[in-house]
Amino acid sequence: MLVNIIQYIRKTPLRYKITLAVVLLLLLSMSLIGFYFYWNMASVLTKNANDNLVNLIQQANGNIENSFKIIDTTSLHFLSNKSMRSWTLDDTSFDGDFYSIFINKRHIEEDLKYSLMFNNAWDMNLISTAYVFLNEDTYCSIFKSTPNIQLINDNHINIFKRISGSKIRGKTMIPPSLNDKTIYFTRIVTNISNPKQRLVMIFGTEEEEFYKKYSELLSFEGSMVYITDEKGIIYSSSQRDNLGNNVPSSILNLRNDTGVSEVDIGNVTYLIAHRKISDTGLDFIAGIPKEQVLAKLSDSMKNYIVITAIIVFISVFSGIIISLRFTRFVRDMLSVINRVKVGDYDVKMPYYKDNELKLVSNTFNNMTYEIKYLINQVYEKQLLIKETEFKFLQSQMNPHFLFNTLITIGYKAKLSKDETVYKMVTSLTELLQAGIYSNSQAKIPIRQELEFIDFYLYLQKMRFGDKLEYKIYVSDESILNFVLPKLSIEPLIENAVVHGLEEKVGKGTIELNIRRENESIFFVVTDDGAGFKTDKINLDDNDTINMRKKGHNSIGLMNTHKRIKLMYGDPYGVQIESRTNIGAKVTVHIPVDRSETDNV
Repeated sequence: MLVNIIQYIRKTPLRYKITLAVVLLLLLSMSLIGFYFYWNMASVLTKNANDNLVNLIQQANGNIENSFKIIDTTSLHFLSNKSMRSWTLDDTSFDGDFYSIFINKRHIEEDLKYSLMFNNAWDMNLISTAYVFLNEDTYCSIFKSTPNIQLINDNHINIFKRISGSKIRGKTMIPPSLNDKTIYFTRIVTNISNPKQRLVMIFGTEEEEFYKKYSELLSFEGSMVYITDEKGIIYSSSQRDNLGNNVPSSILNLRNDTGVSEVDIGNVTYLIAHRKISDTGLDFIAGIPKEQVLAKLSDSMKNYIVITAIIVFISVFSGIIISLRFTRFVRDMLSVINRVKVGDYDVKMPYYKDNELKLVSNTFNNMTYEIKYLINQVYEKQLLIKETEFKFLQSQMNPHFLFNTLITIGYKAKLSKDETVYKMVTSLTELLQAGIYSNSQAKIPIRQELEFIDFYLYLQKMRFGDKLEYKIYVSDESILNFVLPKLSIEPLIENAVVHGLEEKVGKGTIELNIRRENESIFFVVTDDGAGFKTDKINLDDNDTINMRKKGHNSIGLMNTHKRIKLMYGDPYGVQIESRTNIGAKVTVHIPVDRSETDNV
C-alpha cells in the first residue's frame, strides 16, 4: 500500500506536488495550533472545573453541616423542656399503674409537640418523626404525615432495639436502607438517680431532604455524590439504590485527600473532591465525569474544526490558483517537450521575466536548435549509411538463378509425370524468388517463413534421405499470425544442415521450436551435428567471424543478427550455443510484431 502511494506521488506532476505540499504544510500548522488550543483550553477548563467543584462541595457541605447542627440543637432543646428535666431528676416515673404512665407519656408528647411547633428543623422538614422510648412498649411519638403509622412505629421500634442493647451513649446516627430511606438521629439520656434507666430519643429525617442540599452538583450528567461514615456506609447518595451499602473502595481511599483527584471508576474518569461534615463523623464526597468538564471544549473544537475546514478550503483554492500561476512554466515546458517528442524542433519556450526561468527557457531553446542540427547533419547521414548496409547485407543473402530455366525444367518434369523432380524444382524456385524479390526490411508472417523452411528441408530430405530428420514445434498457432523479417530463420536451418549434419557420420536431427514469452518470440534451432567452438565468435564484428568450415564463413548468422538488431534494437538478435561433436543451438529473439505484411 505504501509503495503504491509513493509510486503515485512520483508520477504526480510537479505543479500538483507543489500544491499538495502547500496544503499539507497548512494542515500541519493548523493541526499544531488546534492541538495547542485544545491542550491549553483543557488545562484551563479542568482547573476551573476543579475550583467550581470545590466551591460547590463547600457550599453543599455547609448546608448539610447546618442541617445536622439544627437537628442536634433540636435534640438538645428538647432535653431542656420541663418533662425531660423532671424525668432526668427522677421527678417523673413511668412505673406504676396504667393511668400514671399514660399521664406522664401525655405530658412528654405535649412538651415534644410544643418544642417542635416553633422549631426550624421541623419547619424545614429536617425532622419528619420524633420518638421518645423508655422501653419497647413505652414510647411517645410525633410525625409530620401518617401514610402508614404502623410501619413508622415498627421502623422506630427496630431502631430502638438496635441501639438499646448496645453500650452506645450520647448521640449517634443510623444509616437508611433500601426499605427504609430515613436517616435516624438518636440521643440516649440516663436517669441521674437510676443510671440503668435510659431514655432514648429518635429523630427521623427523610434522606431526600439531604439529597436536595447537594442537588445542584447533579446538574452535570453522570455526577455522583455520597455522604458516608468512616466505614464507607452510604447515608445519602445521588444513586438512591446504594443507600445503606458501602461506597467503592477507590472512593473511600480518598478520605484523607484535601484536593481534587482523578479516579477511574469503570470506564469513566471522575474528578472527585472530599470534605468532612464537621464533627458528625460523616464525609461528603462528590465527583463529576471529566468528559463533562470538557464538553464545552468539545463544542469549541467542533467550531474550530468547521472554521479550520473553511480556512483550508479557501487556502487550497488560493494555493491552487497561485501554484498554477507560478508553475505555468512547468506547463509550458511539458507542452514544448511533447511537441519536440513528435518531431517539432522549431518550437520555442516563451520569454519569462524571472531570471531563473528565462535561463531555463533560453537553455531549452538552444537545446532544440542543437538537436535539429544534429538530426539534419548526423542522423540523416547515419540513416543513409544503414540503408546502404542493409542493401549490402541483402545482396549477400540473395543468390541469382535462372528462374525461367527452373520453371521450364519443372514443366517438363510435370509433363513426364515425375512429381518428385517437379516438387523439388518448384521448392527451389520458391526459395530463390523469396530471396531475390524482397527488400532489406520486408516482413512476412511467421507462417510463410515456415513454408520457406519446409521447401528447403524438403530439398535436403531428397538429398540426404534417411540421414536427415527434422521436427517443427509451435507452442501456439496464434504465433504464426505475427510477422518477422523475411528469411530470418531459413538461413539458420541451412547452417544447421550444411555445417552441422553434413560433417556428421550417421543420422542427424534438426528441431525448430517456436514459443512466445510475454511480448517476445523465440525461435530455437537445434541440431545434433558436429558442433563448433563459440569462444571467438562475435556476431557484431565482421572481422572476427570464425570459419565453421573451410571456404565458408558464418555470413548467414551474422546477417540475420544484424538485420534483427537494425530493425528492432539492441535487446534482440541471435544467440549461439555449441559444443564440439555434440551439436549446436541457435536462438533468435524478436519482439511480437503485429505490423501488416509487406508484399513480396
